[in-house]
Amino acid sequence: MTTLPSPLDVTSRSATADVAQLRAEIDRDLAALAESMRILSFRRNCLAPISGLPNEILTIIFKYFEENERFESEYGYDDEDTPACLTITHVCRHWRNVALECPALWGFISSRSPFWIDVMLERSKETPLVVTYAIPLPLENCLEKVLSQLPRIEYLEIRSESCDVGHVMDLLSSQPAPMLKTFKLSARDGGLFPMGPISGPIFKGQAPLLRVVGVDYLDRSWSSCIFDGLRSLFVTVARLPDLLSALRCMPALEMLTLEAIKSNETMFFDKVPLAQLKSIYLRATSLRTAVPIFAHLALPVDVKISLNLQSIRGPKTFSDLFSAIYKHPGGSGPVLRSLRATNFDTRFMTVQFSTSRAIKHHDDDDIRLSVRFFFDLPDVVQPDIVLDIWQTITQQAFFSGELEFIHFEGFTGFIWGLTVALRIEESSDVTYPSLRVLELRDMVLESDELKDLRDVLTMRTRHNLCLQDLRLTLCNNFTAGQEQLFREVVANVDCDQWTLNDGRKWLS
Repeated sequence: MTTLPSPLDVTSRSATADVAQLRAEIDRDLAALAESMRILSFRRNCLAPISGLPNEILTIIFKYFEENERFESEYGYDDEDTPACLTITHVCRHWRNVALECPALWGFISSRSPFWIDVMLERSKETPLVVTYAIPLPLENCLEKVLSQLPRIEYLEIRSESCDVGHVMDLLSSQPAPMLKTFKLSARDGGLFPMGPISGPIFKGQAPLLRVVGVDYLDRSWSSCIFDGLRSLFVTVARLPDLLSALRCMPALEMLTLEAIKSNETMFFDKVPLAQLKSIYLRATSLRTAVPIFAHLALPVDVKISLNLQSIRGPKTFSDLFSAIYKHPGGSGPVLRSLRATNFDTRFMTVQFSTSRAIKHHDDDDIRLSVRFFFDLPDVVQPDIVLDIWQTITQQAFFSGELEFIHFEGFTGFIWGLTVALRIEESSDVTYPSLRVLELRDMVLESDELKDLRDVLTMRTRHNLCLQDLRLTLCNNFTAGQEQLFREVVANVDCDQWTLNDGRKWLS
């Protein structure tokens, strides 16, 4: 190492010293010190526990890091449109080498940068690609480049402007997609895009691994052969004939979600068998639309059905709906053992039927039928909806009368409908002969309603149909005296302190 002269020596020799040479020697010494520091820092870092991890473990950690970074941002890229995994390569040389030798780390493509698209495609090598894009983005320099790798893509999600869908579909029709498992295409601007003829069958009719499809629009002109192995289908807009045509090509379908299906009630087609279907969900629909859809589907007895009804007006009734849903050979149907009706506010209520004896959660797997209502109707007519459903159930042969558990929550002026449903008429069959438990939660109970309910329960007891449990939680106007009167006709009456104190203890 160079011995530095004192400042006085430098000054005294300044006229003749070679300053440039001296500075060069100092720079070499600084570089040597920096290299020594780097080596020492590297040796010190090698003593850290993480440095002893095998490359296989590091790769797993890197994958978790990349996944976390990708999910925290909308599409897995930062403001500079760089990949989430790029940060790993800037930590140290060893980590960079490990990351670059892991193609799966570079297979998640959402970048709009042509440069980073090229980098990701190169570093991912032959690994399957996960592609997620939202328009606006340059189609020529971005999407066209990515979709040129269609045979490598296993997950493809595109949110396009509706005006660009035609071009996107042409790109999707340019090559087969032998590795594709999930395909989703939607209009980011919410527009509907009935498409004209495309250049050829989508994916050239070759997508043997395709299992999940979600599209805003379903057209009959799409090649049906790609749907053979489909397990899950989500469709936002379709005409009923086009939907039925596509469903006929989906014998393995297990999950079906539909929204805004257009149907002509005067048309009738042969039923489409969906023997493997596990659940069907109709979103933002109406009785008028739901009835013809179910009338054209042959569903398994144990299928799980969810309806989101935004309109109950029109010529179709709940009786029509239940008849269409449960029209099985020999009149067979699910054994429904419990009913839950919940009023969330003045415009939203849910009625659910389950094969278990109690509904413990709104999303229980045992719930075979769930009907959610959104409506602009006064509170006083809400009980009519549930009562209409009850009366339909008791009148239809496909219900077995095995209902054991009823739960009501959040209703006002509702008990009268319950008493009508439970009342035993001399000239009619007994309704709900298996009923054993009645739960009321967060309800306002009037004295005349409670008297009617007690009279009906007394009548049922005389017919050996005694209610085993009456449970009240957070209810108003139910006194200790009422509790004693109901104990005369109900085996067990269980009330929380709020109900017995009419809420005064907590409000004081």
